[in-house]
Amino acid sequence: MRTTGTTRKLLMLLRMGLGLFFVINSILKFSPKPMGDNALFLTECDILPEYFSMPLTCIGTMMELVVGVCLLLRKHYRGAALWGTVMTGVFFLLYAQAWARGLDLSCACTGDTKPIVNYPMDTGLRLLLLGSMLLLVWDSRSNDNTRHKKAPKFDFSDA
Repeated sequence: MRTTGTTRKLLMLLRMGLGLFFVINSILKFSPKPMGDNALFLTECDILPEYFSMPLTCIGTMMELVVGVCLLLRKHYRGAALWGTVMTGVFFLLYAQAWARGLDLSCACTGDTKPIVNYPMDTGLRLLLLGSMLLLVWDSRSNDNTRHKKAPKFDFSDA
């Protein structure tokens, strides 16, 4: 399916906006306090043992940075869109299960720690972010955005 010029521009703005969002969020998390707060969030979710919290926080922050840069530069667009979708899907599931279990959590998502007081709103925002990433996955699959290399042809007629 071919996209129109307006749709292409809107998808470009969405890609750039989400790329900036991920880059800025990851940069804000690089100091020790937000890293510790994010690890505490994972510990409070009570899904994995506590010793997994800090390595997962570091991996998640680096993934945010890589996905954001790839979206901004449009390098490995399909992979970045897929990884971003996986990331936002995991965050959405963390919030949804915490809300369903009635946990009192605090989020350090944007560098500053704040208690989550409105789970439906926070979960809805995560769902909106997940939907936006799914739109980018759809956009990355269109023929206009992929570059296909032609396979080399070998001539074995002399053999």
